[in-house]
Amino acid sequence: MERLFVFTQSNAEWIQPETFERFYVLRIGTVRLASLAFRSSFGTLAVAETAEGRWTFKRVGFLNPRVTVRMADEQDDVAVYYPKLWGDGVLIFDNGTSLAWKPVNFWRTEWVFTDSAGGLLMKLNLGRANEKLSDIFKTQATVEMSSADASRHLLSILAPLGLYLLILHREDAAATTAATTAAFA
Repeated sequence: MERLFVFTQSNAEWIQPETFERFYVLRIGTVRLASLAFRSSFGTLAVAETAEGRWTFKRVGFLNPRVTVRMADEQDDVAVYYPKLWGDGVLIFDNGTSLAWKPVNFWRTEWVFTDSAGGLLMKLNLGRANEKLSDIFKTQATVEMSSADASRHLLSILAPLGLYLLILHREDAAATTAATTAAFA
């Protein structure tokens, strides 16, 4: 795997190689930058791997849900994401750094991580430039990374976490739609 911050001038793509497998690869062309793999078909525990390290993401809590970010095989949180009602939220690192995660457009197909001053760190767009009909049931995204020196050390966490949050948001929306449809049927 190559380091993410080396490729900040290029758009990377999250690819889901197999339609119903919860495994994703971030790449630019044939260069692999990261991976995200869910441990089970229905759980929320996922492992992200980059050249900089391995992290686990897990949604915890029922009445007060949040997503924990940990170094793989560690017990302490590196960061915690606190969602708001509509899917946006705040990512707070253990050193006090706070980042916003929010949609850019009405359809919620574009999402960004911004710093406390509103500076763009990373943008994720659902879909790919050259999608095929066979990609219709896949979760894929284009990633635009900031080239700012201050955010480079965060890219290896933000890129997989952004996709993880998009996946959770899509699954929650699908479940809500199914429940609503069933209730009115």
